[in-house]
Amino acid sequence: MKTNEKKMIFVLLIILVIAIIVFTVTRNKKENKKEKNIIPQNNVVEEYVQVLDNGTKLNTSKKLNEEKEVNGFRFENIQFTEQNGQSVLLADVTNNTGKTTDFTLVDVILLDKTGKEIVTLGGIISPLQPGAKTQFNISMTLDYANAYDFKIVIK
Repeated sequence: MKTNEKKMIFVLLIILVIAIIVFTVTRNKKENKKEKNIIPQNNVVEEYVQVLDNGTKLNTSKKLNEEKEVNGFRFENIQFTEQNGQSVLLADVTNNTGKTTDFTLVDVILLDKTGKEIVTLGGIISPLQPGAKTQFNISMTLDYANAYDFKIVIK
């Protein structure tokens, strides 16, 4: 072999080794990032959270997802998620009061497993005819995805 051919093979081997190292480091960082999504920085296991493929945290608490009836409003099909620091509580709300309602102000109180209040948020139920259904949507800019339950107080 000529000297130029030996140099070329040597350079290609070095490039191959560097590519393998970069690939390995990148792969390890991705795996570490997935693990951080499962266990938050404060090392508390999120008991009621399932992390979806896109990074969204889905609350899996059976208590939080139970149908709730408050002053004639039925809350069902409840979903509580967090993505990119934005927590969102969605529910279908049915007016079972027997009368047409105006805008209804509510407080949503998120609770931990011991029943202790995590946070209270204000929300609004749209005007509804008797028996009508609407979507209730309340969002917050912190990660509360691991809440155990919530209660609603009509104002």
